[in-house]
Amino acid sequence: MKVRAANCVENPRQIIQHCSNGLALGASVHLPTYTASQRAIERVRKRAEQPYPNPTAVADITIPTALQTTSRNANFLLWDSGAEDPNRIFMFGTEQNLNILEQHRHWFVDGTFKVAPELFLQVFTIHALVENTCMPLVYVLLQDKSEMSYVRVFQKLLDLKITLNPISVTSDFEKAIHNAVSRVFDEVQIVGCLFHLGQSLWRRVQLCNLTEDYLNNENVSQHTKMLLSLSFVPPNDVIMAFEELVENCPNTLDPIVDYWEDTYIGRLRRNRRGDPRFPIAIWNVYNRVADRLPRTNNSVEGWHRAFQQTLNCHHPSVYKLIDQFKKEQDHVEILHTRITAGIQHPESSKRKYVQLNRRLEVLTDNYDNTAVMDYLRGISHNMEI
Repeated sequence: MKVRAANCVENPRQIIQHCSNGLALGASVHLPTYTASQRAIERVRKRAEQPYPNPTAVADITIPTALQTTSRNANFLLWDSGAEDPNRIFMFGTEQNLNILEQHRHWFVDGTFKVAPELFLQVFTIHALVENTCMPLVYVLLQDKSEMSYVRVFQKLLDLKITLNPISVTSDFEKAIHNAVSRVFDEVQIVGCLFHLGQSLWRRVQLCNLTEDYLNNENVSQHTKMLLSLSFVPPNDVIMAFEELVENCPNTLDPIVDYWEDTYIGRLRRNRRGDPRFPIAIWNVYNRVADRLPRTNNSVEGWHRAFQQTLNCHHPSVYKLIDQFKKEQDHVEILHTRITAGIQHPESSKRKYVQLNRRLEVLTDNYDNTAVMDYLRGISHNMEI
């Protein structure tokens, strides 16, 4: 039971049931009580989780030698900004991971907060698209989510490998990340996650008290989704398509249209449009569809959820977290080796998403032969917010 407790993430009840399954009835009378067994499991896990003293300040953190290398003895601690740094940053990965980032230039980044140790705000990860598989390659512990911290992270990557030159970096709509990427990498395409774009539209519908209209009025719901469908219009045609769409929108949607114009299009004043909060180039996915690239950051967020489930706790000790990074790195190395050997990774999309992608590809491929309102209407049938 103690061995199982130390090597799996099952809850105590599952462990006890597994270990007692098939036990001779005569032997069962010698079993400890359920409570005693549960406490024994918790003691084993506590010792396994905290083999090192838990630091009370970031400056006190010392990464043990065993956590500075991978299971294959490669250097794993890419950067420690130092105990004297009040905004201390730790970065983990390998030289081979950086080589993969260099070769596969479509990156995806995201932060998660639930698995961050108590002394840090977030775990920030950088992934690359390798043969249609989004692979985690760099793990960073950050104390905040400021633009300067992100700049330091990307600049350190560039210092470690000067030839890094991403074509695109996909993230949620966090300006600090966008600005940092633009400051460090020349001519990179920043891509805003389409799923988050849809979420922002839905939040605005709710904020404007239009939920009932959206749910019960097909004309309102379709024109709302047609706003999101502007993402699939060629970038140079977006403003034209927006203006034509606005002429046909029901008046009920005026506050939504105003929000969309200010945030994603640019307000028209004196026959000239101002700068929106998020330029069209960031949220437009027309070329992503044409290039058969992901439109969302969902695979990265899915990885974060799976990683959290593997940890089986919120806010683990910093050492338990790094140890889990090492285990994830071991999996990544195996996965990359199999992919380079031509073995297809079984991370295939669900059938409905495969079909959705095909429909969107057909629609975008036929854009030039379709009236803009018909095109937006066709895309909207495939949109959810």
